Amino acid sequence: MDLLGRLFGRRQPESPAAAWLRRRAQAEPAEVVVEHFRAIEAHDLEWILATLTPERARLYNSPSTFDRRRLSVKAARVTRVAPAPDAPVARVPGYAEQQVFRVEYELELAPGEARRDPTLAEGPQWAYFLLVRERAGEPWLIADWGR
Repeated sequence: MDLLGRLFGRRQPESPAAAWLRRRAQAEPAEVVVEHFRAIEAHDLEWILATLTPERARLYNSPSTFDRRRLSVKAARVTRVAPAPDAPVARVPGYAEQQVFRVEYELELAPGEARRDPTLAEGPQWAYFLLVRERAGEPWLIADWGR
């Protein structure tokens, strides 16, 4: 908030990341996945990182990785989230509760030179998402994704 706004009590609207941080401890795992894709579509680094474990956030937060993905995705939409308890996903140490979901989603990528991440594919696709939390009452966070 700028100085005049502080002096006269004007409030800036709450950012999507701040709104998510306020309510994420009550969110179910499927909601975390949907929120993650909304954050990707908004190109909001703070919001994206608020859906990830600290370990995953450190990997995702490198400038080259984030900028390539952020600038490549034009639209992202989750079409289905379903439990996948038999998925071949490794557990993450340090988290008492862990759940795996098969997530179906659609990506629309930026055209031409704006598309900077050649590993991304356009159209309908799916991946397993591993969500974890330290204990009940703590937020679910995305620890990993892939096939």
